[in-house]
Amino acid sequence: MKDLRRLAVAPHRLFFFSGIVQLLLASAWWFAALALRSQGVAAPLAEGLDAPRVHAFLMIYGFFPFFIFGFLFTAGPRWLSLPPPEARTYVPLGIAAAVSAVLLQAGAQLGPKALAFACGIYLVAWLAILARFARMIRSSPEEDRTHATRAALALGAGALGVACMGIYAATAWQPAARAMEVLGLWAFLVPVFCTVCHRMIPFFTGSVLPFVTPWRPSWTLALLVNGSLAHGALALGPLEAWTWIVDLPMAVACATLAVRWGLAQSFVNRLLAMLHLGFAWLGVAYGLLGVQSLLRFFGIESLGLAPVHALTIGFLASTTVGMVSRVSCGHSGRTLAADRLTWYAFWALHCAAVVRVLADMSHGAYGGLVLTAATLWLACFGAWSYRYLPIYWRPRADGRPG
Repeated sequence: MKDLRRLAVAPHRLFFFSGIVQLLLASAWWFAALALRSQGVAAPLAEGLDAPRVHAFLMIYGFFPFFIFGFLFTAGPRWLSLPPPEARTYVPLGIAAAVSAVLLQAGAQLGPKALAFACGIYLVAWLAILARFARMIRSSPEEDRTHATRAALALGAGALGVACMGIYAATAWQPAARAMEVLGLWAFLVPVFCTVCHRMIPFFTGSVLPFVTPWRPSWTLALLVNGSLAHGALALGPLEAWTWIVDLPMAVACATLAVRWGLAQSFVNRLLAMLHLGFAWLGVAYGLLGVQSLLRFFGIESLGLAPVHALTIGFLASTTVGMVSRVSCGHSGRTLAADRLTWYAFWALHCAAVVRVLADMSHGAYGGLVLTAATLWLACFGAWSYRYLPIYWRPRADGRPG
């Protein structure tokens, strides 16, 4: 019990711990669903709910927010020139969010109304955490609050996405489900991750490689965030076949940024390379989305969910592993380096992304490749959890508080 109390010592401890637990729960359920489907058995899910929709919701909203909250309440005060938050301002909210996220899992097994109720509770906890972060922004003496403000706005869009899932669960209204997916990816996760990458990758690169000058003009942040929002706006309406107008230029822009930020030089440090490689997937995802949209423009349906999984597994998940690993090492008094287990787990995740992308391009091997990708995903996060979960309930390695 004493060890678990350490989860309340610092924001990253509580939220990262909760995020990993929720990730493992959501992943285990979907792996079971895929394994059963391969045997012709229905997914373990309450009647009246659609398994792919629930999977999308849990993967977008079930665990990523906890890593985002943990990061923002850890790095945010530094961005905003504020002291670290007191435990009483975030611990009750973090516990409420963690409990309500578990209720999402339970609601999916009990029925649509139970899931809608769980979404409502989760939404309240989410909004309370967002309100706390907004108060930090308002009280900041820092003139440049752009990154924190961008992140807060994206979290607001994420809250709207949770509300859409609640509406869908309660009414089976398909447009709400579609809005949940589009908002979650293009107004919430991609803007938040781009904001964090824009702020942190040049900074981390400059601290490891002094000969690389940090480069992050404000227009590049606006490009990354507004490009995501523009794609989402087109995808949500009747103009999905036109997203290539945004996607193809964004693919070029993201690839250019990856090179300009020092992708090639980053391999001197594994933790740094993990962040750069994660961001590089964003350009790949935009490229695949652009090709898919252009084909659709000419009436050709192709690539399936390959672009989406390049985005979610390739960019979002691998960037999470890189960023959370670095923050966890740095704030636990450990060396800022990825050990072999972390490094191999990270590459297993990249293999999962490649296999899952190829699954939608294959003929006849789809089911086997999807199950293989899920196995690689579990192998990655099983190993990663084994390495990092204990850090959150153990004291710092250097004996310092925090």
